[in-house]
Amino acid sequence: MSFVLAPHETPGAGLTRVIQEQVAKLSVECVDAMQDASAFAHKARVRCKRVRAVLRLAKPMMGAKAFRKENRWWRDQARLLSELRDAGARLEALETLRPFLAARIGTAMTRKLGERFEAERQTAEAGEAIGKFIDAMNKRGDTLIPDLPAGGAEDMMEGLGQTYRASRIAMKHALKDEEPELLHEWRKQAKYHALQARLMRLHFPDVLDQRVAAVRDLAGLLGEVQDIEVVAAGAKGWRAGPKGLSDVLEARRHALVTGARATGAALFAEKPKAWSRQLRPPVLAE
Repeated sequence: MSFVLAPHETPGAGLTRVIQEQVAKLSVECVDAMQDASAFAHKARVRCKRVRAVLRLAKPMMGAKAFRKENRWWRDQARLLSELRDAGARLEALETLRPFLAARIGTAMTRKLGERFEAERQTAEAGEAIGKFIDAMNKRGDTLIPDLPAGGAEDMMEGLGQTYRASRIAMKHALKDEEPELLHEWRKQAKYHALQARLMRLHFPDVLDQRVAAVRDLAGLLGEVQDIEVVAAGAKGWRAGPKGLSDVLEARRHALVTGARATGAALFAEKPKAWSRQLRPPVLAE
């Protein structure tokens, strides 16, 4: 099945199934991890992010202590791959920005910037990080899948409400100063909220059907902001770089943050309790 809980599933059974599917796909991807280390690091971190989004929904059912333990484990595994992922992230960010940069600093300079990032990627040590990740997965084995109770709509409403609140708070902090770390945190919380909306859209269609795409768009805008920052960090100290590159990147960043501000204001206008009260399961016809 896709990354969504079916209406006939209990929350516990559905969330358990989704984690099983993510773990199964990750296990297959581990087999060929070294064929493209950067691609594997990206996929693996996405899987970890999805599992953590599921765990946040399951928190009311599994309890805070069990949630913290599982969430910390998946976070730590993703961090094993962060340096490797960062090496490939600059190239991916540059590809996203290529049309924008080529129009402003020229195709040749954009290509040279790509060559600089490719050289960095090739020097990244992949074997040790991936080996540690796979060893940790193998060591956990079947215990990666939590034993969740059936749960109910109230549990899901609580889980969704908590992530909505976290996203709203992160937005307020990020837009106050627009610091990179705070914008990155907002993006992370928005992605959790987007993943949970996608998971639960069939259980709460009136609220989540249209929200799935909107929150994904917000996470995309904030992702582009991070792309700007990744490219800017990679170009820092580049003596052969074009003049005005930092100004070009900053102008693009400002436009993206302005867009994210407007989108976020619409998505998180309501206070958490008021938003959570809208969540009601669909009434099934007799």
